[in-house]
Amino acid sequence: MKTAIASKSHMNSSVRKHLLSSAHKAFFNAKQTKVARYLNVSDSTILRRTEKYPELMETLAASGIEDFVMKGEMKVSLDQYRWLMTVAIRYAECELERTRDTQSDASDTRN
Repeated sequence: MKTAIASKSHMNSSVRKHLLSSAHKAFFNAKQTKVARYLNVSDSTILRRTEKYPELMETLAASGIEDFVMKGEMKVSLDQYRWLMTVAIRYAECELERTRDTQSDASDTRN
């Protein structure tokens, strides 16, 4: 039982770190002044509010939240991701083969 709890705790810890990293990235990509203006508060309170992020992310991870979708991003299913990677690998292999053919043609014309 202890190992299951420890494993769950470790998983929540890594999810919490990922969420925290995503939240900080989103915050730093935005301008503090713009965020403050949007929330109608002073600039100085914005950075102080980020001190609450670790607790909040821990709560979200424990609640089952695993990721955020930021504006302009799109989440794809694992199957779609695998398909996209397969297509990308096939394309890369074709390009590699094409460049090999081009290089061998170039070396034939030099001789």
